[in-house]
Parts: sequence; C-alpha cells; structure tokens
Amino acid sequence: MMGPDYVAKCFDNPSRALSWLDENHADLLIIDYRMPEINGADFIRKIRSKAIDSDIPAIMITAHQDREYRLAALDAGATDFLQSPVSHTEFSQRAKTLLAQYRRKNELSCQTLNQQAGTNNHSNDIIQGTSILEQVIDSIPIIICATGIDNKILFMNNYQAAMLGDEQEYFIGRNINDFFAEDTAVRNARRDQIILKTSQAIPHFEETFHSDDIEMIFHCNKAPLLNKEGETIGVLSTGVDITARKYAEQHRAHLALHDILTGLPNRALLAERIKSSVEECTKADETAALLLLDLDRFKIINDTKGHQTGDILLREVAERINNILQPDDFAARIGGDEFAIILRNVKSAEQINSRCKQLIRSINEPYSIAGISQVVGASIGIALIPTDANDPDELLRLADLAMYDAKANGRNRSCFFSPELNNIAQANATLEIELRKALVEGEFTLEYQPIVNASDGAYVGGEALVRWNHPKQGYLLPIDFLGVANDCGLIDDIGLYVIEAACKQIQKMSAMNIYTPQIAVNISPRQFNNCDVYDIIKNLTEKYAIDASKLTIEITEELLLDQNNDILRTLSNIRDLGVGIAIDDFGTGYSSLQYLRDLPATCLKIDRAFISRIEASAADRAIISTITHLAHAFSMRVVAEGVETQNQYDLLKAAGVDSIQGYLMGQPMKVSDFENIFIEKQKYVKMD
Repeated sequence: MMGPDYVAKCFDNPSRALSWLDENHADLLIIDYRMPEINGADFIRKIRSKAIDSDIPAIMITAHQDREYRLAALDAGATDFLQSPVSHTEFSQRAKTLLAQYRRKNELSCQTLNQQAGTNNHSNDIIQGTSILEQVIDSIPIIICATGIDNKILFMNNYQAAMLGDEQEYFIGRNINDFFAEDTAVRNARRDQIILKTSQAIPHFEETFHSDDIEMIFHCNKAPLLNKEGETIGVLSTGVDITARKYAEQHRAHLALHDILTGLPNRALLAERIKSSVEECTKADETAALLLLDLDRFKIINDTKGHQTGDILLREVAERINNILQPDDFAARIGGDEFAIILRNVKSAEQINSRCKQLIRSINEPYSIAGISQVVGASIGIALIPTDANDPDELLRLADLAMYDAKANGRNRSCFFSPELNNIAQANATLEIELRKALVEGEFTLEYQPIVNASDGAYVGGEALVRWNHPKQGYLLPIDFLGVANDCGLIDDIGLYVIEAACKQIQKMSAMNIYTPQIAVNISPRQFNNCDVYDIIKNLTEKYAIDASKLTIEITEELLLDQNNDILRTLSNIRDLGVGIAIDDFGTGYSSLQYLRDLPATCLKIDRAFISRIEASAADRAIISTITHLAHAFSMRVVAEGVETQNQYDLLKAAGVDSIQGYLMGQPMKVSDFENIFIEKQKYVKMD
C-alpha cells in the first residue's frame, strides 16, 4: 500500500501483537477498534503503559461514526483516526506524516546521545571534561539555548543543535534568529526584546519549528539570563516537544466541529458560519445563499445495498460538492443524507440557480461502488441570507421547507423559499397535531366505493376509503390530510386503522349471511417499508376469522421502483395467505414488463387518466386494450377506475376489462349503504 520502503507485520490477535512488541520495535501502529479479547482503546492503553516504546504513534481504524468511540481512543493515547473503509491515499498520507515525525524525534534523541558519548570519550575524568549538569542538559530531549543581548548564541544543548542540523560548536556566536523561519524569527526577536527590557519571564507559549522539513511543536518558556550582580545579560530559552499531544488535541477539536464520515464541517460549525455570513452580508449589503441539499433515493440504496455502500456514496457526494465550491463558499454535512452549502457573493437568482444546477449535474453522475453503478439525485432548498432571515436555525428551517417543496415538485431540482411555504408549513404543523388527536379520539371512518363486473354489472367488491370527521372542518377527504400524515409518519397508524376496519367489515357482512364482497385497501409505500405488513395482515385475518381472499391490498408502482427482493418476498408471502394484490394507478408510473412478470399480483387497476380520454383518443383505447390483454396473459384481472359515463363503460367492456369502478357505478358511500347493496346475493346496475 505504501511502497517497497515499508514493512508491515500483521496480527490476527491483540495478545500476539503485544507479545511481539515486547521483543521488537515498531515505528507505527495500525489498530482496528473492534478486535477479539480487547478493543483498540484498551490495546493502546497497554502500549502507553510500557517502559519502552510507549510513544509509538498509533492510527485507529474504526467503522463507528459515534464520536464517543473516537474520544475514548484519544483518551487512551491514539494519535490519528481513519474511517473504515479506508482510502488508500488518505492512509498513505497520514501514515507517512506520522512516521516522519516519529523518526525525526528518535533521530534527534540518538544524535544527542551520540554527541554526549563522544564528548565523554575525550576525557578520562568527568571533572576535567563536562560537568554532570552539562551532561544532563545535553542528554535530555529538551531544547535549551542561551543568547546574549545581541541575540548571539552563548550556549545551545545537543538536542537543539541536532534539531537545527549541526554540531553545538557551529552555533556558538551566531545569531539565533538566522536559524529560524522568518515568521518564527520575528516572534522570537520580539519576545527576547521584551525580556531584555523588563527582566520578566515569558512562560508557557507554543512555537513551531522545522527540522528536516518536519514540523515540530514545542511548549516553550523564556527567562532572563542573569550575571552575578543580578543584571539581565541575555535570554534563556527552553522547550519541550509536544507534537504528539498537539496532534491529539487537533483531532479533538476537529471531532467537535466536523462530520466523522465525510470530514466536512458539522451542524455546529455550520451555525457559526451562517452567523458570520449574516453579519458580513448585513455589514457589506451583500447577499449569500444557504442551500439545503437532500439526496433523492439514497434510502433505497442504503436499504438494498447496505450501509457500507451508503457510506461510500456519501463520501463521494461530499467530495463532489467540495470540488464545485468556490474559495468563499462553505459546505457541511448536517445528518443522514443532508448537506448544507453557503454560497457567498451571489448577485442574482439566476446565478444561484446556475450553481444549483451545477451541483445537481455533478451529483447525478453515476457512482461506481464495488463495481456496481449507483445513481442518486438531489433536491435543493434555497434561503437567502439575510433577506429571508438572520437566525441560523430559522434559515435552516426555511431552506428545509424549500427543499421539501423541490421534492414535492418532482425532485432533483432546486426551489427558493417563499412566505407561502412558511404558511403551508404552519398549517401542516397544526394539522399534524390534530391528526394525532384524531387517532386517539377515533375520528376516522371508512366509506366504500362499489366495484361491479363489467360483463353484467353485478356488484362484486368495493374499495375502502378513509375519511376524517374533523371536529371543526367537517368531513375531510384523504387529499386534505394524507400528505401531511405521510410526511410525519402517521400514515402507518392510519393505514393500520384502515386494514383493521376493513377486516371488521368483512367479518360483519359474513356474519349477516349476505354476499361478502372483496374489499380493497390502499397501502402506502412508506407504510410498506416501515411496517411488517405481512404480519399485520396475517394477524388481523386470523383475529377476525375472515376469508383472506375477501381482502385485497392496493400498492402503487412507486413501491416497485427498485425491484427490492425483500418487498417481492413480502408480497409473495401475503399472496400465499390468499390475499389479493392490486397494482393501483397502473400506467402512470414506472410500468415494466419485468415486474409484471415477477410480481405475485392478481389485479391491475388502470388509472383514471386513461379512462377520461378513452372516448376521444384512439391511442388511449389502444393502450387500455393492450394493458388488458397483457394482464390476462399474466393471469391478472383488470379494473378500470374513474368511470363516469355509459360510453366509457361500453368501451371498457369491449376492451375486455373485468371490473368497473367509478361514479357511474356509485360514489363512495357510508357503511350502511354499502351493506344494503349486498343484502341480496346478486344486485345489478341497469346499463341499458
């Protein structure tokens, strides 16, 4: 991975690794957080407690995105982190940096010891050579230097001389600032002048030095150098290498303000940047745009291909966003598949739209993950800074409203926030509260729209349609509340109510000893994905002891978009119960011969859009005839919905449609009226 100059020793067990390290030396440790026997944090703790080689740099590799795992490893002594799956490029860069720092630190220590040993060898008597104190000063891994009032070096220990790349003698009498980078030299000279003027020490400051192009950070102190009379004749400077500690501190700071998976700033840093953008734009009378970007279809990929594929995709999306940003722009990941972007110095709505289209085009490009091509879209909501708001949370809320408007209007597009969206959001929030109360208070009921045989007009079934007896607004239809119910998750509970109420109705009509029709209930894609629909139906049909063949579930083509094997398996299990499966609104979505072939469906419902044009459009008549013949080839019945005229009925009957549903047959009706049309086993609607 890193080339022929590096050798790796691998272990499948932490105990074996620790035993090997007792007798051998390593320059870098690569540790997985999850290991048998002990975790990565405990392993590092054992390394740091060793008498020898306790300071080996350690990179922790973890699949955990939880910040607590990383903090625990930092506390144990980890030097760096990488997210699994590991990028080879990132790994090589991080590993080489740590190796260079560690090796340079060891080289400096070795040079110091070698120089001291050489000094001692020149004398048989310590007293005649260097003193014990001088030996100590020259042996410890601390930089020590004394300079005069002219900044010339009076003394420098072996460690600092080695760090600067020469023997001690070379530096004596030379200006200390000649050996520092320009900015470091300026700071050093300024501090020395303060000490020479005030005779006051400057303790506890950090300074960065470079040794063989390796950056090293030291905790430093400066104090006046005094003569016997107590007069200041120079400056004594000391420093301790804290590079490893600073590296860990930087990671802690980074963790607090950045997303672990993508490395982008997180919500906390985003809030700071929005606040500063508001202040700067207000002061300069400029405009910025806050974009809230949410990936389309990401959940499907995450659920069907696995979270690892989802994580890789999120990283690549983050990289593509970064590649499009201009120098003054800013991007953050704020959770899940949501990203926030600040565009600075925007002059017009057209410029913002152009940038959004650029983002969407880039994100739309296919992603190759494990050799498989994946495609996602992006919906973007836009709030203007400071035009729409000047509070970070409020700006995010408004951009979020605009983003959902983009999704509602076709996805993979951008929308600006408008006050109307805010009014709708407030109304929807109120409606959600009322929906929750309605579920508790039992304010929902069902109506049934009858379905007849096309051949003879006999009533054979009905579709259950939910209604809401709103205490203030009266009788509400699904169009008035199901959209909000779906967005807030209450669609699952409402859907459960509909299924159970339909099962109760089948039981009731069966007990009345009248013809029991087949009743269809609608199941939303969200309910199907969030709930165990098979268990719900199985338990309810058993609870009410009904003939499962009297129940049909209606699903939309949206549910079948990705040919999810789990969905197909669940539908097959439901079909095995005897329950019918109808594909609703067929022909308006993602119709495909493949899913017609693979699905255990028993019925197709032709969408009313085709029915409404059948009298005037030969093309629509041909489409309906083709769908009908195709369905029959797959042993499915065909129901036409939205039939309102006798001519429509006759044309559908001629096309071979099996059943008819619409206002011509009957509007949705109360339970009692629905029961009455089945009091006799056969009931006809006169068509002629």
